Amino acid sequence: MTGFLKRDFYLISGTLRFYILLIGLLALFATFSDFNISFLSLYMVIFAMSGMMGLFSYDDMNRWQAYGAAVPAGRRAMVDARCLLAVLLAVWVAAVQFLLELLWREEGALSMAATYGGLSLFYAAVSLPVFYRFGGTKARTVMMAIVAALSSLIGMGVTALQLSGGFGRVFPPVAIFALPLAGLAALALSRRISIGIMERKKL
Repeated sequence: MTGFLKRDFYLISGTLRFYILLIGLLALFATFSDFNISFLSLYMVIFAMSGMMGLFSYDDMNRWQAYGAAVPAGRRAMVDARCLLAVLLAVWVAAVQFLLELLWREEGALSMAATYGGLSLFYAAVSLPVFYRFGGTKARTVMMAIVAALSSLIGMGVTALQLSGGFGRVFPPVAIFALPLAGLAALALSRRISIGIMERKKL
């Protein structure tokens, strides 16, 4: 699994550098303008997870899944590596969100960080089986429709909660951390489904 994870990190490193630069510029812009913070936070989730899903295009081009099928327990290791990458990216999103909340002196910084970290995990949990089933190109079309619908609903919900006084006042501080735990549970289920899809594939 370690080798697959290193490969994924190598391929996504350029995307992550661009991601860090763009988030920094948007954060600076938001500091000196009326830019919507919830939009930036949601964008972080989408960009980070979309970058990971872009790895499936490399899998298709280089027939990496065929390589995984040729090595002992390779298919399972590929799925495990990508799930671990999803967790690491979710932690990254949560950490950046926490720092941004502190920068803007918003209430409930930790709760907001947990919320967007949890959303990242749910994004990965939904996306991974779709990409393993359809491959990089077809799955991207399916996910665009799903993301467009979910993003609108999540964005409206988060904005409404922020306008009502922040997550810290609407939900008890401990309750909001149920979202990351639920996201991890969803990702664990997604892992099992993805492994099943991979094991049934004829490559």
